[in-house]
Amino acid sequence: DFEEENLRRGLKALGALGYRPRAPVAIEDFADAGKRASWIREKDLKVFSLSSPAQPATEIDLFVEPPFDFAAAYARAQRFDVAAGLPASFVSFDDLIILKRRAGRPRDLDDIEHLRRIRADQESG
Repeated sequence: DFEEENLRRGLKALGALGYRPRAPVAIEDFADAGKRASWIREKDLKVFSLSSPAQPATEIDLFVEPPFDFAAAYARAQRFDVAAGLPASFVSFDDLIILKRRAGRPRDLDDIEHLRRIRADQESG
């Protein structure tokens, strides 16, 4: 959700895990709606990418504006334990395709093709 205090809590948690923006800005800048609007207007930015040397296999992309209705997407989310007693929510398969399409980077478009093949394999077998 894009409520400022919610964003600040999330950014603080990501920062504690060592995540830093790929762009040369402070991670906290993402919580500022005016800065996000400027990035969209001036840079045509769609996602704010974070990486962490402590988590090299996991890059995180945050959309700079809501890609769809949060409450509806959250209701469709899949929930899995990522560790014993530690549940996490993940966007649904269809919402993941929407997110990848909206990001529109070559890597995302390639991911869409792979995701569609995975789904076709699951449905046929």
